Amino acid sequence: MRTRTLAALLALVLAGCGPTLQGYAVRHPAADESRRVAEFLDPLLMALELPSLRAIALAKDCKIGFAIVRTDRVNVWSSPATTSPCLYFTLFLTEGALRMPADQLMATIAHELGHLALHHTPGPDTPQLTASPEQWQGIQGQELAADRFAVALLKRTQSLYRVGACEAMAEFLRRSVSDWYGPGISARMHAAVTQRADAADAACASSEVTALPRLTLNTRVQ
Repeated sequence: MRTRTLAALLALVLAGCGPTLQGYAVRHPAADESRRVAEFLDPLLMALELPSLRAIALAKDCKIGFAIVRTDRVNVWSSPATTSPCLYFTLFLTEGALRMPADQLMATIAHELGHLALHHTPGPDTPQLTASPEQWQGIQGQELAADRFAVALLKRTQSLYRVGACEAMAEFLRRSVSDWYGPGISARMHAAVTQRADAADAACASSEVTALPRLTLNTRVQ
């Protein structure tokens, strides 16, 4: 899921100024939380033929940002590159997301890498319940495209490193209906998430090999 506030939030996260996201406080990750995310992010990066997290950490170039959103509800967001601080991208995970089954957590991270690789623009600040038909179509088009990227990447990662599972993308989406959206989910959102889960299942079952757009980590963020 995307939001326009992330880019403005990033500097506050790193400065430790107590920012919020979706109404929840954001904090720095603990060491064990960073290790858990790195366990799943690293094979995804390498499957995309990108430097490993160790190589990025040792280099003098930009880094990858990571912050925790204080809620037991399950969700993950991403923010694109910034120059100050110099970050390739940033991941925001809820405390609940960190407790997800391993393959579902990996699937959500793969989905966010899809948003970044596909250069998706953050959605409007307008709540999705009140989004216009044009805004809604654009939001759901981006989500479906990021899902397809995630499934293709998970297939590649599973083939190369035997970690993750493409079926987890649909499993997470169906879980999010009751977890993130709750009983008050709108009929329009419920139908959209169901469509995405069904599409992810179909893509996972397909033997088609999908080419992935390149996610580039420049040594200097433009």
